[in-house]
Amino acid sequence: MAKIKKEFNTKMYAVVAFFLVAALLATITTVTFSSKYNGFSPEKVAVAYVESIVNRGDGYNAYKNSIISKNYKYGDYIREYYMYPVIYSECGYKPGDDTGSLKGYNDESYMSDKTKEDDGELAGKVIDTMYPYFVKILEYNNGWDNYDDIFTKYFKKLAEEREKVFGDKYLTDEIMFTALEANVATYGDSLTGTDETIDENTGLKTSEKSLGLYEKQFGEEYKITYEISDTTDYENLDGFKKSLDADALATYKVSLDDIKAASSVTVDIIINGEKAESVNVNVVKIGSTWYVENFNTHTGNLYSIVSDSDTK
Repeated sequence: MAKIKKEFNTKMYAVVAFFLVAALLATITTVTFSSKYNGFSPEKVAVAYVESIVNRGDGYNAYKNSIISKNYKYGDYIREYYMYPVIYSECGYKPGDDTGSLKGYNDESYMSDKTKEDDGELAGKVIDTMYPYFVKILEYNNGWDNYDDIFTKYFKKLAEEREKVFGDKYLTDEIMFTALEANVATYGDSLTGTDETIDENTGLKTSEKSLGLYEKQFGEEYKITYEISDTTDYENLDGFKKSLDADALATYKVSLDDIKAASSVTVDIIINGEKAESVNVNVVKIGSTWYVENFNTHTGNLYSIVSDSDTK
């Protein structure tokens, strides 16, 4: 996988932070709506999952199409299992615990003067510092299939790096989401490139023109499309269910009995009219909606579409 390095402009962070977070929230809303709509078709939900990964290397948001999002808001799942264990690490927190009576690092008593007075520059420095580490663990895992390892390592490292910069242990879920989603967005930009944009209200430049790895390898006018080459139903549904991790499903508040059908959908990735990759996506039907079964769906090859030799 190509090594990707792209610096986050900390001096501009205070100005663009508002617009970045607003854009991320808009994206989350759009993706959530689309995932619910796509869920009525096994092929559409499979393509949506693959599309998120290929278009911008965004396996993080791809999970909004998976079983994780069946009974949880995706963000709530991340808070409960990966953020709160860090924020409430001194309180003996376990997923599912009520945090109302716990004093975690999100309590204002942990704020240093640097935290109270930061105009966004130090927060931007933390995000900038975290980006190479984000890329490193993404490369180590060859994508987002092992989200448990990525979330666990990333948030532990984030707490350490933020303490170095701010000199305190203050940490909130908002800080954690902002850092991670900024890194996810920067990684996506490194693939697709960016256009120069000027904020119409402030007149300030919010992003520079840059060529992404896809543009360098496939041309600035590259086009990615998706085709379904096969859909196969799992006739032995009980056998398929035995391949799943029931304990992991339980963390999603889903049981094996909830699954009423399962299929394997083969999605071909077409770049500039030629097949570049193919991936088999397992999908399961719960109620009337289809979800990606992420335990046995392996997407590592989708993060290697851009070859090292062409981008070094």
